[in-house]
Amino acid sequence: MKGIPGKLFSHVQSLKYRQKLILICILVGILPLIVMGVYCYRQTLKLLLNQEYAALDSASRTAVASIDSQITLYEDLLNFLSSSEAVVMTPVQDASEILDTYEHLIYEFDVFLNGIYVQHPEILQITVYNALSDLTHGRQLRPVSDLKTQPWYTQDAVSARPSWYRNKDGSICVIQKIPNPYSKYIESYSENYIGITLSPSAFFNVLDDVSTDYYISVSSPDQTLYTYKSPSIADHSIGKGFWTTIARSTAKHSFQVVLQKPTQLLYASTRQIMLINVLIIGVCLFLVLLSSRLLSSVFVKRVNLLHERMQEVKNGNLDIQIHDSLPDEIGELTNNFQQMVDEINHLIQESYKDKLLLKETQLKALQAQINPHFLYNCLSLINSKALMNKQPEISQMSQLLSVFYRTTLNKGRSETTLANEIKNIKSYLDIQRLLHDDSFEVIYQIDPNLPEVEVPNLLLQPLVENSLIHGILPNKSKYGNLFLTVSCVMDQIRFTVLDNGLGIPAEKLPTLLRTDSGGYGLKNVHERLQLAYGENYGLTINSIPGESTMVTFTIPLALE
Repeated sequence: MKGIPGKLFSHVQSLKYRQKLILICILVGILPLIVMGVYCYRQTLKLLLNQEYAALDSASRTAVASIDSQITLYEDLLNFLSSSEAVVMTPVQDASEILDTYEHLIYEFDVFLNGIYVQHPEILQITVYNALSDLTHGRQLRPVSDLKTQPWYTQDAVSARPSWYRNKDGSICVIQKIPNPYSKYIESYSENYIGITLSPSAFFNVLDDVSTDYYISVSSPDQTLYTYKSPSIADHSIGKGFWTTIARSTAKHSFQVVLQKPTQLLYASTRQIMLINVLIIGVCLFLVLLSSRLLSSVFVKRVNLLHERMQEVKNGNLDIQIHDSLPDEIGELTNNFQQMVDEINHLIQESYKDKLLLKETQLKALQAQINPHFLYNCLSLINSKALMNKQPEISQMSQLLSVFYRTTLNKGRSETTLANEIKNIKSYLDIQRLLHDDSFEVIYQIDPNLPEVEVPNLLLQPLVENSLIHGILPNKSKYGNLFLTVSCVMDQIRFTVLDNGLGIPAEKLPTLLRTDSGGYGLKNVHERLQLAYGENYGLTINSIPGESTMVTFTIPLALE
């Protein structure tokens, strides 16, 4: 009997290393633990997702009920207005009877509408549209032709029943025909209209409590009346990723109310429970690993030996010898590692140093070929040819490029004079104006009495490039203006770059000077200023999204 355990142990020792690890994991119960963890995860996730979906469904029902309530409120009000004598008789006033018409409009029509405004201060405007004559009275009485400016207007757009539309200015309009004042016993309608104009915020404020963590839209059969996206899901784009959607129709007019929520937010409520599950599984896994370590200690001795030899090679000691006679993967890895070390020693001794020397020589030869004078001579030749052929724009561009690259390369020096820095940025801006057909204007406010001081090279160019690329040029809605100010303030020189471009999103501002995020290229200039003048110096960025961005910094006239 004593020989059987010895043979079994020898057989296990001969197994492949992967087989040994699988055997240990199975013995201590990793597979059952994984199955249990996956099952608990799926059941918990299913339960919580059902709860989240039920909450979303309840929010959808609440939204539909709220919109139905708003529709009923303003349609009832519109029906009341259209049936009132003060409204019905207004379009049929005889304009030739000036006194009677004036008294009706001032003492009946206006007084009646003012009473409605007092009761409903959220109403932007109540308007009667007159199809019978050119009689008008402020915004309360307008010709039907005024409606033709609205994108929704057609001859059949308004009927005897209230219709809902969104005007081109974003306001909400509910409108219907006014009854014929001369038909008392039959239902007859004139071609005169009455409409109530509401702001979207006033009409849809009932959705404020519903729209937490949702994207919500309300659409009539003809157009979308309202959309809202919660700030909490601002980083989620509609149409990208997975969204859970619930759509319902209102009882009146079949308004479509759609609620959408990023599916990943539905999983957010599962995190706490999942954390507990993970913690429990983690404890169990720790116990499994502890047991596995005790069982696998026999197998890892050779791995530890190989690891020690690898650390010696990492520390620069290539004079090692290691060999393993067992035929499993660890044995093959050990012997292959020894062969690799022997090959490295061979390469170092015979050819590696020579190859490094050759590469270094080739690199220096290549660098020597990059002679900036070659570029200047080419630009000078282009300028001469352009003048000879009467091409002033080409001549101007070549001169600007020559100035720009001469001041940029700065003979390889990391510092330059303040005058050269200003000359560099002016040539760069002139080049950009030529490239973009004078699509923006540069206003310089440079103190003519600036001292001649040394400053780090290329401080202004990244800031100006950032204003152009990310601010002015993408903003097609207005003509671009860039202000560059350099002035002496006490014992410092103050630089300001101001543009009227797109601005920087508020969420990006805190990270611009700490990381390379967003592609704005400001972090490098900020760090160079602090390296040159101390941590009290650096960039200050202020931005109004959609309007402007201002970047300022100062440098001392004498280092502290």
